[in-house]
Amino acid sequence: MANLLKLARSLTSGCSVSGFEDGGLSALEEIRDAYFDELTREPAGSYILKRNARKPGLPKIMLDAHMDEVGMMVTEVLEGGFLRFTNIGGLDTRILQAADVTIYGKETLYGVIVSTPPHLQTGDRSVLPPVTDLMIDTGLTKEKAEELIPVGTPVGYMYKLTELKNNRICGKGFDDKICAVALIEAVEQLINGGYEGELDLVLSTKEEISRAVVTAAYRLQPDYAIVSDVCCAWVPGSDSRRKTGLGDGPEISLSAITDVRLTKKLIKFAKDNEYKHTVTVEATSTGTNANDIPLVGLGIPTVLVSIPLRNMHTYSEVVSLDDVADAAKLIAGFIKEIGKEAAI
Repeated sequence: MANLLKLARSLTSGCSVSGFEDGGLSALEEIRDAYFDELTREPAGSYILKRNARKPGLPKIMLDAHMDEVGMMVTEVLEGGFLRFTNIGGLDTRILQAADVTIYGKETLYGVIVSTPPHLQTGDRSVLPPVTDLMIDTGLTKEKAEELIPVGTPVGYMYKLTELKNNRICGKGFDDKICAVALIEAVEQLINGGYEGELDLVLSTKEEISRAVVTAAYRLQPDYAIVSDVCCAWVPGSDSRRKTGLGDGPEISLSAITDVRLTKKLIKFAKDNEYKHTVTVEATSTGTNANDIPLVGLGIPTVLVSIPLRNMHTYSEVVSLDDVADAAKLIAGFIKEIGKEAAI
């Protein structure tokens, strides 16, 4: 089994703010050398790791997890080296003030988002300031900040990964790199099990702001696509319809926008083989790349398998490595099943 924790560390440590997913290339090259035949980056930015078929006649499978994460972009450099910024993707403004950030300028720099202490606050304290009113303190002079941090520089949450009890981990960027970890583990299981069909792992970009995955899907034209993204895990006080919690295994989305027949086949496979899982209804939208891949080219049968996650779009996202392992096991097993059916 791949070291899930080690993979999570290597994939989440670099810059991957939407549109700036250039960090971690060395990690992808190591993954290519271990499991795949080639690594390419297509024009819209997505990374494609391809393992060629060892035997003809088996279906071509595309596995997708998006590589980008939410972040910020510098819009103005102020006196005292303070930075104005705007969001890239959906930021939770409740947790921004006093957050540690990494500034990916001409040098990698660290900063902290300015927090107004209660002693100095005026007006209604219950009203959160808009993102564009916040500032990042760099500790630099304005002149040095302008030199090292030009307008347009991406900013992300500062990297950290903390091990919690019960095989859970906390950090940034698990949306959606923890799903990439699960897919890599699934590929390893397939290889070790002697699977001989083509496997294309797409680490797609710009998911938080667009759907760049469609160009990769168009390029590959797979027979089937399995998308893996995170879903909001249940916490006290959350929507009563959201029942999947950490440790409950992966969540299978039953939606009209994905392939209903393939999804029902996946659910039956999971039940028959006693794979830990839950099923959720997302009638007309999954909010993921699984919305768009089915409509590429002449159509691609697509299913969505999600990993429960707490504190989405923050620097303290929490997941269970047991859920990651269960997702990998389910996906690998289902691909084997598809391959058996094709061989009949």
